[in-house]
Amino acid sequence: MDMKMILWAEEMMKNEYGKVLIWLGVILILMAADMITGFIQAYTNHDLKSGKMSTGLLKKFALLVVLVAIVPLTIVLPDLISVTVIISVYTLETANELISVVENCNKLGVGKDIFDPIIKRLQTNQQDKLPDKDDQENNV
Repeated sequence: MDMKMILWAEEMMKNEYGKVLIWLGVILILMAADMITGFIQAYTNHDLKSGKMSTGLLKKFALLVVLVAIVPLTIVLPDLISVTVIISVYTLETANELISVVENCNKLGVGKDIFDPIIKRLQTNQQDKLPDKDDQENNV
């Protein structure tokens, strides 16, 4: 790695907004990893659909616009949107992208033993949140 890049990153880390910019770069890398692993797992599992890909790419783009647009809003509206809001949003998005990459790798069978407990935990939480069919029928 070039020493200039390390010095640039070190200089950026001295400022709040520099940290946010570097974090945004990490999120972009995670988004790219998510798209690549998602495409590979869809291709491998013969589940490649253009509509699904288009929807996913549009969602990523819209999310990227929000992640970028929130930064200038902290300067324009410092009382309404603070750096804490950015940190919260970026933390949630980082976790979301990491989970998505793990799910894609799990569907590919890569590191299945490592990711199985995480995936089972996520699936259990999702099933707990979904209402039962019996409950829905009784409410109708």
